[in-house]
Amino acid sequence: MLKRASIVLCVMTFLGALPGANAADDLYGPRGVSAEAVRQGKLGSCYFHAVIAALAQRRESTIRKMIESNGSGNYTVTFGDGKKETAYAEDLRYTHDSGYDMSDGQWVAVLFRAYAQRVLRASLLQAIDGSDIFPLLKQPAEQLVASSDPLVLAYDRAIRAQVDQYGNIDRSNLEAGLKKEMADISVPDSVKDSLIGALESGGFFDKMVVMIKQNGELFGAYRAVGQGGIADRVMKTLAGSTRFQENQSESQAGAALAEAVNNGMPIVACTGGSQYYQQVAQGRTLPPDTDAWYVNAHCYTVLGYNSSAGSVTIRNPWARHPDPSGIFDLPLRSFIPAYLGIVTPQ
Repeated sequence: MLKRASIVLCVMTFLGALPGANAADDLYGPRGVSAEAVRQGKLGSCYFHAVIAALAQRRESTIRKMIESNGSGNYTVTFGDGKKETAYAEDLRYTHDSGYDMSDGQWVAVLFRAYAQRVLRASLLQAIDGSDIFPLLKQPAEQLVASSDPLVLAYDRAIRAQVDQYGNIDRSNLEAGLKKEMADISVPDSVKDSLIGALESGGFFDKMVVMIKQNGELFGAYRAVGQGGIADRVMKTLAGSTRFQENQSESQAGAALAEAVNNGMPIVACTGGSQYYQQVAQGRTLPPDTDAWYVNAHCYTVLGYNSSAGSVTIRNPWARHPDPSGIFDLPLRSFIPAYLGIVTPQ
């Protein structure tokens, strides 16, 4: 009997039938927590994916500690400041099925969804505080938004269902979506009505529109870097601090890169606002050798810096351009005009 039980156990383990047997593989995928596993989807979320790849390369253990499985495909993420958000299985499926994240495993999507909920929760609290909701209902509404995932998810899912690719959203459609998403939430109808009715109150909807346009990628709208999705904001949220050092000269940029690499810092560099970015804005052509690797208003992960050769190793979060992996070496003299500077933790 013992021998038979052992055989059954082995077969179940082989087939992945034991509860949680493949949980780690499903979460981290075949490449684990690595920069190469990170692949941006069809949204303009380079600022997010480039930071995640940088953290994966230099602080793998930090990312693993950030993510905790709750069972049933749900995960809680603890950010650099200690605040927490839970990414739910339904929203993770949405992120993958929609092509918004193409990374190996689920861990990048978990961080993406948790970050989106954090941004939305903070924005809702600011909008409620600045609205003219009846004072006796404002405080309970704020407390509920601060503590309730279902209410935040109701807004999140309603926005996702209505937003267009430019971050625009219709008030009446959003209101209808909110009523549908909030129908099964176990909170008093008066609170539901207040949070839905807030769309009509002074300034609330306008504040929501601004937040959506600034962070459109988090809800399925394609927005370029510089519109609100800024790498240093993501770095601060996930790593707990951020530092931006603008490229000024080869000696300054080389020293900044060398210091960051030697200290094991995650490094991100963005083309938005750079010399090349300004040339494109002015209708001027870029050097011909840039076509193979340069993307305007785009963020990249800096994988390394060779001070002896004066060469920067860079990765495009698309995992392509240049093919086959998006990884390329760039002379420091070309790095200076192409990138505004580097973003690292403090």
